[in-house]
Order: sequence, then structure tokens, then C-alpha cells
Amino acid sequence: MRYIVTQLLLVLLLAARAEATQFSAHAVMSTPGSSDLSTHIYYSPGRIRKEFYYYGEPVIQIIDANKHISLMCFTHQKLCYENTSQEQISIGIQTKIDKPCTESKDVACQNLGEHLVNNRKTIKWKITTKVGKQEKVSQLWLDKEFSIPIKQTLVNGASVELEWLGSEKLGNRDTEKWIQQIKLPDGETKQSYQWFDKELKISIREAFPNGNSQELKQIVVEKLPDTLFTIPTGFQRKTIDNPQNLSNVKKIQ
Repeated sequence: MRYIVTQLLLVLLLAARAEATQFSAHAVMSTPGSSDLSTHIYYSPGRIRKEFYYYGEPVIQIIDANKHISLMCFTHQKLCYENTSQEQISIGIQTKIDKPCTESKDVACQNLGEHLVNNRKTIKWKITTKVGKQEKVSQLWLDKEFSIPIKQTLVNGASVELEWLGSEKLGNRDTEKWIQQIKLPDGETKQSYQWFDKELKISIREAFPNGNSQELKQIVVEKLPDTLFTIPTGFQRKTIDNPQNLSNVKKIQ
């Protein structure tokens, strides 16, 4: 039996315009020389359900950012632990980015108009953040078609840039392939490849130079019942104030 930790990240990176799409899939992490790690997921706008193994026990994780609910349900114990902390709940899938920041007294976004980056039409944004008496400035170029950051320059001198490589078939999915280059302040450059699904408008695969990869497989676009994102029938609910406390929960092996 495979042991899969709750920190398994989905490969839904730089997601965009998935507001109306619902789907199920297997999120698979592959590392050379090791067994693949797989999590079954169900996605609905603002909600996600993950099914995997935690210390040998089948578990169900349900995150509903719309209602600010986070549950970890242990199937042997018929018990769901609910995170009641005030931390922002994220399902790991970003919605469409129309504006890269929320205006506040400490953060300001300025639209600098259209710019061409790597032959892509983008909207350039200047983001100014006040830290004490200092102002720190970063810049971001949003792709007009996909609403994803094509280029970013960060306050520490690092930069991130995506370059479109063309259309490519990934299994039975139609995708757009991109190369992502990250330039660190010390001059070191790292790169990875990403495949954005044309229908889902999210990245469904990322491949790294060391051979590691993350991918959504067996994708099925379908209408999902609301019951998938609520506490399972027959389970009891117990609240915790810190998700780290789950590591202290005694599990049935």
C-alpha cells in the first residue's frame, strides 16, 4: 500500500479562467527511482476534494474556500478534523487574474498598458508595497489570452519568465507548452516546462531538469455533486485550531 502525505501538491500551477469548469483527475508526482505518488482529486470552482493515504489510512481532504471550510477525514475512524484557524484557505487552484493585487493602504497596483513579451500580448502592472517607510516595487506582465503571469520582476532582484513553445497533444488533451525560466539574484538560472490545458485553462503538467514531474492524468470534465465537498455521511466532526496538530492525531494502522 502506498503512503501518500497530505503535503502532496497538485500540479495546478498558474491556473487561470477555470471558474465554470468541474473535473476529476489523478494528480501524479513522479521521481526517478521512486514509486509515483498519486492523489485522486475532484475540482469545482473554489472547492477541491483529495483522496489519498495518510500513514497507511485512506483519508479524504475537503477544502471549500467559498465557505472557508477545511476538513481532513479519516475513513477508519469515521472522523473529520476541521481546521478552524484564521489562516487563508487555498485550494491550490487560482482563479482568473484580472488584477495582480488587492488595493490597500500598503499595496498599490498601477496598470501600465499593453506590452509585447516573448511575442505575447500582455498587460504590464507595477506593484508598490509599503514596508515601514520604504516602498518596494515589483512588476508583472499578464498574458491577455490566458491571464497568467508571462513575466515577473521581484523586489529581491529575481525574475520569472514564461516563453510559449507551441501547441502539443498530451495524452488526449490539447495543451500549450511553455518553458519557465527563473533567474535568481545571484545569477543562477532554473527552468522547467509547463503544459497548459486549452479547455481547463490550467497547467496540467510540469517537468523539471532532474527528471521530476507533476501531472494531472485521467482527466474527466464532468458535473460533480455538491455532496462530494461536504462531510461524508456517518462521519463525526472535531475541530482543531491549528492544522499542524494533525501530526499528533493517533491513527489506526
